[in-house]
Amino acid sequence: MARSTSSSRPGNFHAGATPLPTKPGLHSFNLNRRMAPPPRRRKRRRLWLRTIFYLAGFAAVGYYGYTLAEQYVYERYENWAFDQEMSGRRVTPKDWAMTITPLGEWTGYSLPPVRQAPAPATRETPAVKRDVPIGAVLGRVDIPRLHLSAIVRQGADEETLKTAVGHVPSTQFAGEVGNFAIAAHRDTLFRALKDIRIGDTVTFQSTGGSYEYKVASTQIVKPTDVDVLRPQGDQKLLTMITCYPFYFVGSAPKRFIVTARLSDGDAAGQTQAASTK
Repeated sequence: MARSTSSSRPGNFHAGATPLPTKPGLHSFNLNRRMAPPPRRRKRRRLWLRTIFYLAGFAAVGYYGYTLAEQYVYERYENWAFDQEMSGRRVTPKDWAMTITPLGEWTGYSLPPVRQAPAPATRETPAVKRDVPIGAVLGRVDIPRLHLSAIVRQGADEETLKTAVGHVPSTQFAGEVGNFAIAAHRDTLFRALKDIRIGDTVTFQSTGGSYEYKVASTQIVKPTDVDVLRPQGDQKLLTMITCYPFYFVGSAPKRFIVTARLSDGDAAGQTQAASTK
């Protein structure tokens, strides 16, 4: 029987046949190694790494979105609740939910009745008592030109600063002789301070009174420089503190300080109210 010409030619082979070598180094072992798919172990490892990276990315984006949503919801509720408090109503998160959703209209829900508003603050009746618990709402700070509006709470701990501006407990309160110092994070509530200017108006509003300050100076100091918190004679100061540089990645090495003085007209009005009481 004649031998098949296809099998006699070098390099030609069919299923089940062993290829004939045509040159050194080209043999069955080399061909199988080059033609075989990558090992499954390597594919599985790549798949696991890709899955881990995807999950880590989704978790990071989800956490960032959660923190932004938490701050947004908190600010909306606290500002609304503060406005209601100023009008003489004591409200809860349930009242807010009923107000912003159709559920309140469907159920005929109404806000609590207006109670008697507190008397305005004077020198004999300060706006805030000294024994304020950590986390209690003191009022709201506004810088109209920068469109900055934030609730101020007692305390400068991390839990307070996560969602609000914090009052440094060792300093005075708004309208008092001394230094009313408040602090917030540079990447959230006090980010707008990067555009602050001398002469900008800063107002602090509480249930006991409203105070208007004018920005007098800005400076950059080390975190250990606590002189910025000390009173300056008989002046009524507001000091706003945040980290610096504003776009620094990681823990910022310095502090950005904004000092404002109580406006002359506002101070005169308080003195007149105190004298006529």
